[in-house]
Amino acid sequence: GIKVEEPTLAVDFSVNDSPFCGRIGRFVTTRQVRERLMRELEKNVALRVVDTDETDTFQVSGRGELHLTILMETMRREGYEFQVSRPRVITKVDEDGSRLEPYEEVIVDIPQETVGIVMEKLGPRRAEMLDMRSGGLGATRLRFRIPARGLFGYRSEFLTDTRGEGTLNHRFLDYGPWAGPIPGRRRGVLVAD
Repeated sequence: GIKVEEPTLAVDFSVNDSPFCGRIGRFVTTRQVRERLMRELEKNVALRVVDTDETDTFQVSGRGELHLTILMETMRREGYEFQVSRPRVITKVDEDGSRLEPYEEVIVDIPQETVGIVMEKLGPRRAEMLDMRSGGLGATRLRFRIPARGLFGYRSEFLTDTRGEGTLNHRFLDYGPWAGPIPGRRRGVLVAD
C-alpha cells in the first residue's frame, strides 16, 4: 500500500470576525467553512481536520507550510473567508516522557559567496550541518537537519541572502528531541488583502 506521512504542522481555521468580515468572500459562516474542509478530506489524504473547543474554530493539520498554504489559497480563490492562526508543529512524547518534534532534511544549492550568511542564519534556528559539497561553477550544496519550526519564515530571508540565486528543498526526516527555544521574527507583520 501507499504510505501517507502523518501531519507535522497545524493551524487553526476560524470564521473571520474582523470588522471587514464579508467584504471579500461569499462563504463566511462556520457551517460553510466546515463543509469545505470536510470535502477537502475526501481527496487530500495527508490532511487532518479536528473540531476544537471553540465552535467556530477547526484545527487543520498537514505535511508542512506549503501543503496548508495551498489549501488556504484554494479556499480563498473559491470565495471562502476565514482567518488562520500562526502555524505550530505537532509534537509527540516518547516512552520516557520526553518531548519530540519533527525534523526536516534541508538541502540548499547556493552561490559560494553566500555560504557564510546562510550558515549564520540557520545556526540560531538549531540546524545541524550534515554535508557540504562544492557543485562547480561557484555553487555549493549544503545539507542540514533542522527542527521543522526552525524553517518558519526562513524562505524569504534565504531568497534575500542568496539574491534569489539559491534553491532550498526540504523533506520530513524524523522526530527528534525538542531543540529548545528558536528565535522568532524581530519585527511585526500585517497581512491584508
